[in-house]
Amino acid sequence: MKKNLFKALLSIAILTLFLPGSSIAKKKDSPSWFLTPRIGTAFILSEVNSSFKTVESDFQHGKGLSADIALSRTFLSHFELGVNVGFYQISSSDDSLMITGLSAFGDPQRDFSGFKYYSTIPVEYNTTCFAPNLFLRYYFRKFPTRARDKQIFQPYLELSAGQNFYQTELIYTDVSKIEDPEPELPSVWIPREDVEDFEPPYKPKEKAIQYAVGIGSRFNLNGSFILNLSAEVSNVNTPYLDGTPNLISDQVKSVLVPKIMLGVAIPLGKSGDKTKSGDYLPWAH
Repeated sequence: MKKNLFKALLSIAILTLFLPGSSIAKKKDSPSWFLTPRIGTAFILSEVNSSFKTVESDFQHGKGLSADIALSRTFLSHFELGVNVGFYQISSSDDSLMITGLSAFGDPQRDFSGFKYYSTIPVEYNTTCFAPNLFLRYYFRKFPTRARDKQIFQPYLELSAGQNFYQTELIYTDVSKIEDPEPELPSVWIPREDVEDFEPPYKPKEKAIQYAVGIGSRFNLNGSFILNLSAEVSNVNTPYLDGTPNLISDQVKSVLVPKIMLGVAIPLGKSGDKTKSGDYLPWAH
């Protein structure tokens, strides 16, 4: 259901963006195209259950690198629609909590379910995400149609949806002092002797639906240099973004990932014939 809805929205967005004869392009306010590369930081804020209440996390989360690039165009007087391709890396912080039942040192032990583990070496996760999405922005101030009405500050509200393709690993931080180590180390997922074809609870590469809401602004410093600053929170629909099977709490439904981004919005020109319309001439009205 969610996948079909996303495909339908994506199809509508592509038609809106790229068909030159669309009704949007016929409006008086000719649409402007922008290419926006950005860089920033991302981290896991919390994990939430099906009631959207936060649950106790297995880790203390560190901040990671985030980058994205977007192609978009404005339409009507307040809206912007675009496609964004994002990338970010997240991991546990240096002082991550030692998870009882998964930390490691010395001879392996088994928990009540037969899971093999080590007892004293801390565990950390490293996750890489690739996230294409579709976004819609509403600008609180009407787009200017004359050069003399140029706005330096253009705040907006953003909604987005897309897929998150992520790869996560859960490893012991230091296995150098372990005698006769398992060949799978430093990975936490050591095959159980009593289970044939043992596999971790998730695949090395997974995907999940994500939704996001954000606020931001463009800062039009001059006609050709436009800064973009934004903050958003994504809801990634998976319990495994931190690599764990939720040992402290088994009620995790999704993960909240904030991002703070700064970049440059590069104008690619305006649809339609600017020369004839004269919208941006000093005497236009």
